[in-house]
Amino acid sequence: MNAAERDDDTARTSVGEDFMRSSVARGPKCEAVLTVLRGGSPGFIFTLDAASSVIGRSPDAQVSIPEDTLSRRHACIHRRADGFYIEDLQSTNGTFVDGHRVYGEHRLEDASRIALGGSAVLHFALHDAAELEAARSTHELTVRDPLTRLYNRRHFEERLASEAAFANRHKTPLSILMLDVDSFKKINDSHGHATGDAALRLLARALLSLVRKEDVLGRYGGEEFAIVARGIDQAGAVMLAQRAHRCAQKLSVPSPQGPLTFTISVGVAHSTCTEGCNAESLLRAADEALYAAKAGGRDRVEVAPSQPVRRPRRESGTRAKH
Repeated sequence: MNAAERDDDTARTSVGEDFMRSSVARGPKCEAVLTVLRGGSPGFIFTLDAASSVIGRSPDAQVSIPEDTLSRRHACIHRRADGFYIEDLQSTNGTFVDGHRVYGEHRLEDASRIALGGSAVLHFALHDAAELEAARSTHELTVRDPLTRLYNRRHFEERLASEAAFANRHKTPLSILMLDVDSFKKINDSHGHATGDAALRLLARALLSLVRKEDVLGRYGGEEFAIVARGIDQAGAVMLAQRAHRCAQKLSVPSPQGPLTFTISVGVAHSTCTEGCNAESLLRAADEALYAAKAGGRDRVEVAPSQPVRRPRRESGTRAKH
């Protein structure tokens, strides 16, 4: 068999040499990315799209890093026509670029290392458009669940820790909702896994329509979802849970056996955070409220006591879902 015969199954294209050259040519490196090397959320990537991006421990910062040694508004990166500059915002513990402390503004070079507060280290890199798109795609893969496109469990727990720290510092309320699709195994067994996946995607989109921009919604595992709601009282958290519960009841998923409806159970935990809020304890309380809803007949909302008892969280492998 000669080379021509071996290549008969190759897909042919009319792409010309100009396109091939443009595809591999390097464009101007005018886009910037920060990668967390050390500190809160290591490996996390931030793209610097805005004219100014604040770095700090506040969840409201464009580059939010949950580290206690960082000031709420620690530093700011400015994007200008001639490049990127970092400015220290009178932080408590200082901003350093490649080992030198920043006073006023300092120009950032490609591959600069930024140390913040003595505990966080960031890598600054310049990219062309193609490299930036690849960086964004990589970032999405690290924080998103591939099925629902919601935050994955790892990123959800990182954001929960950050939100709890914020609530403790500012004495603002924090709520967690744990949501679970009832009898999900029966859905998969009776209608197939493709229908089960479709139900999860549909529920994810419905939940996204209910939460606020400042809330954190993630797929916690399997058919279980979780929401962190900042700054609302217990009544508001319960109202959100009831809206999610009613919304799920109205969903309908096409299946080979006809339209499929399903229900969810919801557990709610709330803390005023006036005397301290522990993220793990609050998550555990919401989890136990969820299983109380399951034990109480499913298709309902259960609210945890305002000061939950600290009991060990059940191992995920031993929890039976019904």
